[in-house]
Amino acid sequence: MRTAEALPMGAARAAALRRAGAACGCAALGYLAARSVLTALANALLALRVPGASLANPAGTGLAAAILLQALVSALSLAAPFVLLRLAGSPPAPAPRRMNAEQWAALFLLFWLLIMGGNLLAGAFTGSGSGQMDLPPSGLALAAAWLAVCLVPAVGEELLFRGLLQGWLRPFGPVVAVAGQALLFALLHGRAPAVAAALFGGTALGIAAACSGSLVPGMAFHLYNNTLAFAGQYCQQYGAPQIICYLLMFLPPLAALAFAPWRALPRRGAGRLRGQGRELLRLLRSPGYLTALAVLAALSLFKTIGG
Repeated sequence: MRTAEALPMGAARAAALRRAGAACGCAALGYLAARSVLTALANALLALRVPGASLANPAGTGLAAAILLQALVSALSLAAPFVLLRLAGSPPAPAPRRMNAEQWAALFLLFWLLIMGGNLLAGAFTGSGSGQMDLPPSGLALAAAWLAVCLVPAVGEELLFRGLLQGWLRPFGPVVAVAGQALLFALLHGRAPAVAAALFGGTALGIAAACSGSLVPGMAFHLYNNTLAFAGQYCQQYGAPQIICYLLMFLPPLAALAFAPWRALPRRGAGRLRGQGRELLRLLRSPGYLTALAVLAALSLFKTIGG
């Protein structure tokens, strides 16, 4: 793995950071464009069968089939940047770290605290909503909804943001890598409440990837968070006992807290963070990265104002 110290200094290093930032910006916008195109194609296919049908109104199509089609659109959209940006090359592979149970639990606690903080911030916005699809009551359609809302994003978004984007930025240090992908990840969530929550979540997941050298913890934590939101929405829709959500929300962190002291977190030398603020500012001035931020911020503002 090429480290920040191994990269050339001065103008060559700045140019390498600009290229990495541009690749990240193109990947984020490529995902957004792919999702728009694939959604339009899916809507057109559904409308061929029943005029006026769409993913939002799948008339004439079984509910489970329509939800699985949404999952397919999401999966292909997340895969699109890997195809579009093959010329950018593969990111440097991280060095996996062998983690014991205490370190896994400590990472989960840190993730949980940041996620709860993000959710509290998102809840402070007036009129904030879940933004998820209405869930079916049971059966195959409910299982398909869990696949589309929980599993596909947990795997696909970790591969794209913490794998590809954070991987491109990893040689410039952990702060640049984590913050760079988290900003794009957050803005892609649309309305301001979702952006606020996703910024905390993207940061937490980026830290998990940086500390473990693996995407597995992030996928597991991401799936937990999505399933928690899924359960909360289901209980709200159908009046199921809220105790289910409270158990899912508090039992895992309490179990982790029982045997995971904070000293169990993988340690990084303080010297690795020196100069990271300057590098992050350089990334934010990268034309390609800055353009993606501006486009996504404008779309987020439009969605927030438009409701």
